[in-house]
Amino acid sequence: MTTTRMARRAARTAVTTSTVVALALAGVVLPTVSLPVPEAHAVAPDVEHVPVRGIDAGARHQKGALDEAVGHEHTEKSELPSSELATEVAPDGGAPTTLAQEAPDEGDLAALSERTATQDFLVAGVTWDEATGSEVTEVAVRVREDGRWSDWQSLGLDGVTVDGGRAGTEPIVSTGADGVQARVRTADGTPPSGLQVDVVDPGTSRADASVGKDSGPASSASAGTGFEIRPSIVTRSGWGADESLSGSWPETSRSLKAIYVHHTAGTNGYKESQSAALVRGIYAYHTKSRGWPDIGYQFLVDKYGNIFQGRKDARVDNPIGAQAGGYNTGTIGVSAMGNFDTAKPTSALLTGMAKVIGWKSYQYGINPKGTTTLVTGGSTGSGTRAKPGSKVKVPTVLMHRTTNETACPGRYLAAKMSTLRSGAASRKAAAIKKYGAIRWAVGAPTRYAPTSSQSPVQWSTKATYRWKKVSGARYYQVLYREAHWNSDMPSTNYWRVLRSATTATSVTVNLDHGKSREIAVRAISSKYHRGPMTTLVRTSTTILPKSWSISSGWKRIHHTKLYGDYAYQTSTGGKTISFKSADQVHRVVVRGATSPGDGKVQVLVGGKVRGTLDFNRSSSWDRVMSVTLSGHNDGTVTLRKVGDGRKVRIAQVSLARW
Repeated sequence: MTTTRMARRAARTAVTTSTVVALALAGVVLPTVSLPVPEAHAVAPDVEHVPVRGIDAGARHQKGALDEAVGHEHTEKSELPSSELATEVAPDGGAPTTLAQEAPDEGDLAALSERTATQDFLVAGVTWDEATGSEVTEVAVRVREDGRWSDWQSLGLDGVTVDGGRAGTEPIVSTGADGVQARVRTADGTPPSGLQVDVVDPGTSRADASVGKDSGPASSASAGTGFEIRPSIVTRSGWGADESLSGSWPETSRSLKAIYVHHTAGTNGYKESQSAALVRGIYAYHTKSRGWPDIGYQFLVDKYGNIFQGRKDARVDNPIGAQAGGYNTGTIGVSAMGNFDTAKPTSALLTGMAKVIGWKSYQYGINPKGTTTLVTGGSTGSGTRAKPGSKVKVPTVLMHRTTNETACPGRYLAAKMSTLRSGAASRKAAAIKKYGAIRWAVGAPTRYAPTSSQSPVQWSTKATYRWKKVSGARYYQVLYREAHWNSDMPSTNYWRVLRSATTATSVTVNLDHGKSREIAVRAISSKYHRGPMTTLVRTSTTILPKSWSISSGWKRIHHTKLYGDYAYQTSTGGKTISFKSADQVHRVVVRGATSPGDGKVQVLVGGKVRGTLDFNRSSSWDRVMSVTLSGHNDGTVTLRKVGDGRKVRIAQVSLARW
C-alpha cells in the first residue's frame, strides 16, 4: 500500500470521527440503525520483487547480522514426548525406528541482503529458480514494522513445485511492514540463482472489518453425512480471493488418513480486520510468487477463531495441498495464523482448529487420538525425516515437524496438541451420538461394463465409458490416475480431476499410446456433497513400435487386414522384441495374425519365462492373445521367438496393469 493510499484512508477515518463527535457535542441524538454488512469483493494484490545478490559487505558487519533466527529447527528429541515422534516402520517387520529430530546441517552463508525499503506489505517470502544447482539449507528474514526491525525469523523450506514455478519458502506475515532483509545459507555457500524476496500488499476489501461467514449446513437427526458439524467458514469469496490468480491444480485424495497442524511465521499482533487480508497475501504469494495454481493450505484459522477456506473445494472435498512435503496425499493442513514459537495460541484459535479437526475426523472416520501409517513421497527440498518410499507411523492429528525438518507449528502450539485432539474427539463423539455413523449423502454410480475393445486394453486412443443415473445427483465428477508403461502408477489415494462437473452419464476420453489409466466417477449431491467413487474402467493402450527394442531378423509386413495395417514377422528362433524398464506389469497383451502351422513366442519378465503365446491357430488377421503374470512385475519384458522354424506376426503390444 502506498503512502498516498494510507493518507487517504486516514483522512476518511478522521472525517467520519470528527463528524460524529461534532453532532454529539451539539446534542444531536443519532438514531440506531442496522447497517448492511459490506460484501467482500475480489482484490488484486500487488507483489514487489526484491533481488538478493550474494553477501552485502555492509550488512555482513552490522550488529546482529548472524543472530540465530526465531523458529529455527533446533529441536532435540527430548523436547517432545514419544507420542509426538514419528517412527519408521521396518519393511521386514522388525522393531520401528524413531525418526531423528536433531537440527539439520545449517550450511554456509550464501546471501545476506542489505536492509531494503519496500512498498507496504503484510506477507513476504523468499523464492529462487527451481533449476538452481545450490542446495538451500536455511532461510531467514527480518522486517521493518513501525520503524523498528524485527528479530530474524526462520522460514520453512517448501519442496512443492509445479512446472514453470519457483522454489521457495513458506510465507511470513506482518501487521504492516515497509522494509525487509534476507539471509540464506546453502550446502556449499553458493547462492541459488534468481534469489529474491517477494513482498505482498494484498489490498483492502469492503468486508475486511466484518468478515462474512457462510451458514452452517442444516442438521439432520436421521442421518450423518459428515457435514452436520461443519463449522462456519469464511469462503474464498468471503475473504476476497481473486480467482483470476487460480488455475488447474486438480489433484484430490480419495481418503483422509491424517490432519497436519501448521503455522505461519511472523507476527501475532494482527487485528481481526487484517485476517482476510493476510489470507489474500498468502494466496498471492503461493500463486504469483511460487507459481502454484492455488493457495497451499486447505484451511487457515486466525487467533480470533475465524476459520478460512484455503484450497478450492476444501469445504466439500479433499483437494491435495502443500501442507507437508512428502505427505500431501491423504492428508490436509490446518494452518494457525501466527508464530507460536514466540507466543501462546489463544483459546479461540484452539477452539477453531478443534472444530475443523473434529468435523473432518467425523466425516472421514478418523480417531483424533489414534495413529496411522503414511508413505513418504519423493518431494525434494521438503526436509522429510524419512527416505522416499518408507512407511512412518504417526499420530492421526500431527505436527508438521513430526515428519519434516521444521520447528512448525512452534513450541507453544506443540504443547497444545493433546488439547486439540481431545477437543476434536469430543466433537466427533457428540456428532456420532446425535447423528449416528456416517453414510454417504448420495449413492455410488452403477457403471456399464466396458467392452472387450476397451479393457484390459483400450485399442483405440478414444473411447466412451458410461454409468447409470444416480437419484439425487446434482452432477457427476470424473477422476483418473494414469502412468506411462515404464512409470509407476500413482497410489489409489491419489486422483486427478478429469471432469469437475458434468450432468451427462458418460465420458469420452483420449488416452495416449503407452499409458495405463483408471477412470472413476462419483455423484455430487444437491448440496455439493461427494458420494463414493465407482471405477468405470482400468485399461491400458498399445505401445508404439518406436518404443520397442527390436532385434535384427524381424521383417515389417503390410496388409490392410492387420490391425494398424502392418506387423513384424520372423521365423528365426531367438529373435526378440523387448520393452526395457517396464513397471507394474500384470498382463502382456499381443495383437497379431495367426494361422495353422504358425510358431510360438515366449514371454519373459526380468529374464524369466512367464508364459508362451501360440500363433498356431485358425486363420485370423486380427487376434488378441495374452499372458497373465503373477502379481505386478518390474523389469524388461521380452517377446522371444521359439526356435521351431515357424513364422509369427506381431502387430500391437500392450503392457497392462490389470
